[in-house]
Amino acid sequence: MMRLMLFSAAMALVLSPPIATAQAIGADQCPALSAATEAPVQSRRGRRDPTPAELLARANEAARQRPERTGFTQARQIYTYAPGAIYELYTSPSFISAILLEPGETLGDVAAGDTSRWMVQETNAEAEIDGRTIVLVKPQTSGLRTNIVLVTDRRTYTIEAIAQTGSAYSAQIAWCYPAEQEARMASVDQLNFGYRVRATRGRRPSWMPSRVFDDGRRTWIEMPEAVASSDLPPLFVVTGEGSELVNYRVQGQRYMVDRIFDVAELRLGTRSPTIVRIEREALSQRRSARLGGRP
Repeated sequence: MMRLMLFSAAMALVLSPPIATAQAIGADQCPALSAATEAPVQSRRGRRDPTPAELLARANEAARQRPERTGFTQARQIYTYAPGAIYELYTSPSFISAILLEPGETLGDVAAGDTSRWMVQETNAEAEIDGRTIVLVKPQTSGLRTNIVLVTDRRTYTIEAIAQTGSAYSAQIAWCYPAEQEARMASVDQLNFGYRVRATRGRRPSWMPSRVFDDGRRTWIEMPEAVASSDLPPLFVVTGEGSELVNYRVQGQRYMVDRIFDVAELRLGTRSPTIVRIEREALSQRRSARLGGRP
């Protein structure tokens, strides 16, 4: 992984939010994938079988996705994600281009074919308010071309970076994910919203979760929109052996926990902490039955 230093001014320029907030792209609004037409290989003796190099060139050209007129949200180029596609990123030595991952997506590794003449830098800052990981790209000079591979916890991106002269460049590129969006829509009926949320110590806090649900593998805890991220409490999972701080990711006003739990607590404060208890209803019902119907 390449970790190269950037000037703070350049970082601030790229990470500053736009004047108007771009709307999320739904699955039905994703631009269509482009495909190159394939021409037969000709020689003086007529048609012949293509060489391996020609087959690779054809496959790469067919998989290459270029900016389309309908694929922009302000200065952000929106590509439709497809496994195996190659996405073009137009760069300039005088500007920094930003690659935005899906909100909540974690970058595992980043590599480039030409590491000596290209700056490729992962940032830990959050873009706008949606918790995106950003990768910054800048060439040293024009006339260069290289590929960049991003490996995340969800998918792999293959990007072809093209350095050109002038002031035309890709300010930001991002993706929409129609397959994942359709799968999430289809699985809504399988979500479990059976959770009991109550304050067990202190007054009802402003950060009292508005909703808790799981999909059988992960749990989401939604907080009120008016609560600042700096005021959100840590999450502890409670078991028969005690409680432990659990790992989770914050996506806007939502916690995403990569596990299912029976009991958890949100705790804020040290001497007199405010505690909110979260229980799966199945566990509450078992306890109620064991206590003769009392909650």
